[in-house]
Amino acid sequence: MSDRRREDGPEPSAYRATTDAASDEGDGATAVVELRGVTKEYRSASETVVALDDVDFAVRPGEFVAVVGPSGSGKSTMLNVLGLLDVPTHGEQYLQGRDVTDLTDADQTDARKRAIGFVFQDFHLIPTLTATENVELPTLFDGGVAGSDEDATARARDLLSRVGLGDRLDHDPTQLSGGQKQRVAIARALVNRPALVLADEPTGNLDRETGTTILEEFRRICDDGVSVVAVTHDDLVTRFADRTVELVDGVVREREASEPSGLATSADGGEDETDAGDHEDSHDGTTDDGTDDHGDRP
Repeated sequence: MSDRRREDGPEPSAYRATTDAASDEGDGATAVVELRGVTKEYRSASETVVALDDVDFAVRPGEFVAVVGPSGSGKSTMLNVLGLLDVPTHGEQYLQGRDVTDLTDADQTDARKRAIGFVFQDFHLIPTLTATENVELPTLFDGGVAGSDEDATARARDLLSRVGLGDRLDHDPTQLSGGQKQRVAIARALVNRPALVLADEPTGNLDRETGTTILEEFRRICDDGVSVVAVTHDDLVTRFADRTVELVDGVVREREASEPSGLATSADGGEDETDAGDHEDSHDGTTDDGTDDHGDRP
C-alpha cells in the first residue's frame, strides 16, 4: 500500500480509509469485503428468481476487480449486496472483517457511509451545486469527515485537484464535460475516506479516451490502498483491473487472463454493441478539457 507524500505537501494517503481493518498486511490482510456462500432470491407468488447462487467473493485492500457478465446475470444485485443496499437471502457478508449480514437498517447505513463510496454511470451530480459542493455533500451526514465545514471544503478541493479538476472547483455540472463529471463523482466517492469504491458502469457514458483517463484514476486510488469493484460491459475496464470475475446465471467464477472477453470494445476504431451516441463524452458541446466546440471556456 502506498504511503507516498507529494512534493506540495498534502496529507499522505489522502484517499485511504482510516480504519485499521483496511490496512494491507501481506497475504494475510483482512479482506475489505467478503461474501461467503451468498444466495439472493427474489420471490413472487408464481416464481422464485435466484439472482446470486452460493457466491464466494472477496476483495483485498488496494485491489481493482472487474465484474462482467450478460444482462440479467446478477451483476447489479451483487453490487447492491456489496454496498449494503440489499441483504442476502442466505450466506454471510463481511465488511473490513466485521460480520454485517444481520445488521439493522440503521447500522447498515452507518457502515455504508463510513466504509463505501459509490460511482454511477450517470454521475448523479446535483446541478445546482458546484463541483466542490457536490464533493462535500456526503460529509453533511452523520459519519462524514470529522471537523468543521472548512475541513470538509478543504478536503473536497484537495480531492478535486488530485483528480485534475483544480481549475473547475466552482463550476457547476452544466459547465463540465462527461469525463469531468465522472471525476467529480470519483472525488465525491472518496471524500469520507472509504475502504471500498463500488462503480456501476463507470465508463458507460464516456468515449474511449476519457474512459481510459477515468480508469487510470481508479488505478491511482488502488495504489493508495482503496479497493475498487466495477460492474461493466466494457472490455477496457478489465484491462485495467487486477482480476476479472464473471457472473452467469448468478454463479461467479474467476476469468483467466487468456480468455476472450466477448465484451464491448472500440479499440479497433469500430463501434461496439452500444449505439455510438451512448458513448459521447458530453451532450452539452463540452470537451474533456473543459473547452466547448469553439474552444471557449465554459
